[in-house]
Amino acid sequence: MEAQLNNRKIVLGVTGGIAAYKACTLCRLLVKAGADVFVCMTEAATKMVGKDTFAALSGHPVSVGIFEESKEISHIALTSNADLVLIAPATANTIAKIAHGFADNMLTATTLAATCPVAIAPAMNSNMYANIATQDNLKTLVERGIYIIAPESGELACGTVGQGRMKEPEDIFEDVVAILSQRIEHNKNYHQLNISQDKLPAPKKPLELTQTKLLPKSIGVGLKVLITAGPTEELIDPVRYISNNSSGKMGYALAQAAARLGADVTLISGPTNLDCPKGVKRICVRSALQMLTAVDEFVTSSNIMIGCAAVADYRVENISPIKIKKTDGSDTLTLKLVKNPDIIASVGLRESHRPFTVGFAAETNNCEQNAKDKLKRKGLDLVVLNDVSKTEIGFNSNNNEVTIFDKNGIVSHYDKQSKDVIAQLLMELIINRAKN
Repeated sequence: MEAQLNNRKIVLGVTGGIAAYKACTLCRLLVKAGADVFVCMTEAATKMVGKDTFAALSGHPVSVGIFEESKEISHIALTSNADLVLIAPATANTIAKIAHGFADNMLTATTLAATCPVAIAPAMNSNMYANIATQDNLKTLVERGIYIIAPESGELACGTVGQGRMKEPEDIFEDVVAILSQRIEHNKNYHQLNISQDKLPAPKKPLELTQTKLLPKSIGVGLKVLITAGPTEELIDPVRYISNNSSGKMGYALAQAAARLGADVTLISGPTNLDCPKGVKRICVRSALQMLTAVDEFVTSSNIMIGCAAVADYRVENISPIKIKKTDGSDTLTLKLVKNPDIIASVGLRESHRPFTVGFAAETNNCEQNAKDKLKRKGLDLVVLNDVSKTEIGFNSNNNEVTIFDKNGIVSHYDKQSKDVIAQLLMELIINRAKN
């Protein structure tokens, strides 16, 4: 998650619900992802978690009292140039105050003064959540374009079971990334992210209280995305195999980015040590032939296919059923290799049920020409080139630098940055291209 929220200013509001302790984890996740987090607490929240805890986690003083000493009008200054105000947990009381325009404490005043997007994660007793007053207040906020991160069902602190438990910090973090990543603008002519906006635009449409994904509608909603990732392993005998240096990080980052944009994602993965991204269906395979079988199963129902896996070009023709032993008098071992099927070409050259097809070109020399040749030869709509001869990017690195080509030439270039950020930019580009 490194640098996913780099240079983003987030005001984290914490109210006096029992879920306030979860906000500590959420704060840590946001800071770890590069965000500049400013915590604003209600007086009741300080009875649950101390100010010093959030000050240590965020690296900034915590705001509580509206009349605290400050050189500036503190609630105005707090939201100055903020990218998001996030209230988690949000009690029924605070939700009611915000819905009716109250500004009687630091948090409600800050929210009222905010000109950036606002997201609220309700947390309360299930009866309080279901009460018509709370539901009306939430509908009011929805109509004003405020994001509602709906609570989950489960056992609550009061001992009852029902809807009202705040979503887990890791899930709220993903929602925050989804909100903010949709508003990263990329200027392909200048090869850099355009983050010169003073403020991000407010949501174009309100949320629906019962939906599972955030609005405005993520650009990937309704799309099925199929991604291959990681290396393949081609057996020589029961203990040895042929493989490569792929870590799978880029493919996994693409799968996570596609899920954040609302897509239905299937990830076909060779052997890696990576956790399956949230909201992604993972199919684990080992060999190129197994990967091809899995791709064939899902490709006809997919809208987009991204071949990010480093598939071995060759496999051993005859796998030994027992371990091959060294023999006296011979210093060599001869293995007959046969060519593996070209998985991405089998998709790109399909005559029917062909998805929008994207391939990767991991090159070490004559990179641009090799990428263009691959695009044409394999029938791709886009090819993503990365120079794996550079040790600071590519295989096993957390960073990457890529250039994207279509049949007319360079589409865009993304300078070296984290694979998570590259993946988000790539998925936005791919989805928009696939829709046009």
